[in-house]
Amino acid sequence: MDTQAILDSLDLVAERSEDPAPQVYRRLFARYPETEALFIGDKRGAARGQMLRQAVETLLDYLGPNAFAANFLRAELRNHDDIGVPAEIFPAFYKAMAEAFAEITGEAWTPAMQAAWDEITGEIEVIVAAPAQAI
Repeated sequence: MDTQAILDSLDLVAERSEDPAPQVYRRLFARYPETEALFIGDKRGAARGQMLRQAVETLLDYLGPNAFAANFLRAELRNHDDIGVPAEIFPAFYKAMAEAFAEITGEAWTPAMQAAWDEITGEIEVIVAAPAQAI
């Protein structure tokens, strides 16, 4: 995977957007409208912002030492299953991130960035589809 392409895309997003969360969630809610109701109490977007930050931190860990990313995703699968969120939402969230980030970065978004995000989304699909492993 082209880790540098993902890191470069995150740098561009940070330079060009103070808060990408609304764009990410607009895409997620368009694909999975039932998920919007889960944020009914999040009037100011704090929970959405925190979830996006955690998704980026998890991504950065996965790209680096992978000290917690895969296990964190599996734990969050269980937590989210308790409120009726299907596993397919996790890779869909990363896809929504990539689409929003491509929009934010505009012409600076490269084919290498797109390919890297497509690859990481595929890897997240594998992680969430795999049975939980004993620790």
